[in-house]
Amino acid sequence: MSAAPLGFGLVLPQFGPSARGPEATARLREVAIRADRLGYAVLWTAEHIVFPREIATPYPYGGRFPVPVTDPILDPIVALSYAAAVTDRVQLGTSVLVLPYRHPMVLAKQLATLDVMSNGRVLAGVAGGWLREEFELLGVPFRERGARTDEAIALMRALWSEESVTFRGRFWSLEEAAFFPKPARAGGPPIWIGGSSPPAMRRAARLGDGWIAVPRPTLEELARDVATLRRLAEESGRDPTQLGVSSGGAAKSMDELVDRLPELARIGVTLASVPLLSWAKSFQHSLELMEEFAERVIDA
Repeated sequence: MSAAPLGFGLVLPQFGPSARGPEATARLREVAIRADRLGYAVLWTAEHIVFPREIATPYPYGGRFPVPVTDPILDPIVALSYAAAVTDRVQLGTSVLVLPYRHPMVLAKQLATLDVMSNGRVLAGVAGGWLREEFELLGVPFRERGARTDEAIALMRALWSEESVTFRGRFWSLEEAAFFPKPARAGGPPIWIGGSSPPAMRRAARLGDGWIAVPRPTLEELARDVATLRRLAEESGRDPTQLGVSSGGAAKSMDELVDRLPELARIGVTLASVPLLSWAKSFQHSLELMEEFAERVIDA
């Protein structure tokens, strides 16, 4: 199979130090406008709603949870709505919304509205979540997170595509309900699934339009994950080549990512994450790196 051309995704500065203070709006605006102008494919946002003072749940991706609980995390849909207003082409992505935290009918309305207002540019990345204490603070049963995620995906797609919605599930039910507006994109925004646990991989293979990979120390491990995803998709009766894959290959510098791009494409990655905020020494430096990467790779 030949490698598909890569798109490139950036994380919006909607969490951490860049989201602090009165300049947060200007920073988000600057990154969004530049990404749109330079030809980046996706602007990503992240989600946490409320933290405990101390996190006891083990961080599933190794080490300690990387964000202080006192750092701001701007709401992803609100942040993307602002980005939509100042851009024309770049996709507006969530990496990821923790789906069990949100009522699926309300979320379906928010995403459909954003899709209409952005002319069909929403990419909905979702996952089942991992932080038990956050579930408890929100009053959502942690043990039900997988079942709630699967049902919410089915309900949102029904709301986005059916004129009269009848849905009978374990958690939510509707009888001949009207839901408008429908998203600009027929059938609704693509839903990409995040996570590396066996249930998350099965969910991506069965239900997802793509998979948002978690960082892996080596490309060999990433390749094994993608091979697993493809096998699971085939077992579910789906064409694995139709699933997108987002990953940055855990590159620690721009040079390392540029060197890894051919292998990422060969593995099956379709959206390469460019973690400029992690590489940059300052916000201004991140803008300079945006320009440099676009010149070296996107315009090459």
